[in-house]
Amino acid sequence: MKRPQEVDHAEFAQLLREEGWDQPLPEVTTKALKGWQQLVFWALRAYIVVMLLVVIWAFSHGTHS
Repeated sequence: MKRPQEVDHAEFAQLLREEGWDQPLPEVTTKALKGWQQLVFWALRAYIVVMLLVVIWAFSHGTHS
């Protein structure tokens, strides 16, 4: 591995151009989810809420013991 002082900047710039790293990234757009995908995400949200309630309940009962 080369040290930063040993890097050839022209060679590095050429590599970036060849690999396409000097081009702007394509625009990111949203995509509509299908019904079953939305259902899965809502189920995950509900699962997280239930797990948070379980942790809070367990923590509160553990501190009273």
